[in-house]
Amino acid sequence: MQPEDRAALRQLMTTHRQAALGTVDAGAPFVSMVLYALEWRTEAGPAFIIHVSGLSAHTRHMRADPRASLLVMQPDTGANDPQALARVTIQCRAIPLAPDDPTYPAARLAYLTRLPQQEYLFSFPDFTLFRLEPQSARYIGGFARAFSLTADQFAAILRTEP
Repeated sequence: MQPEDRAALRQLMTTHRQAALGTVDAGAPFVSMVLYALEWRTEAGPAFIIHVSGLSAHTRHMRADPRASLLVMQPDTGANDPQALARVTIQCRAIPLAPDDPTYPAARLAYLTRLPQQEYLFSFPDFTLFRLEPQSARYIGGFARAFSLTADQFAAILRTEP
């Protein structure tokens, strides 16, 4: 992976706030849209924080099966070939965070720093923070620029300053 690919992947992850969330519904795939924030954890590596309603199908799915994935992609402006848009799929493990979890305050702060307009949802009792811990990633930077990454490689790229 060239330095420009690393920089493009890091920019993709740090400039976007929404992703397609893939969950498992009784063995079948299910995809929905979620907002996310990166959580920068020193010891464990970066993770993604989402805040979701218990009424949502994807929340029930993650509680039943923690396997999940996020797809973040460059927006299609209609100007170029959409197949050349940068995108990354991250396979994750979804962990619900209870308010009494010692890591909850940092996760909440990461989420609200990135998405301050979502603060009102924390007053709704059915909403839960989930931490999505990356297990692996597949980055497509355009034609003939595809890279499979381990969790450690992905974390190293996200930690690198542009």
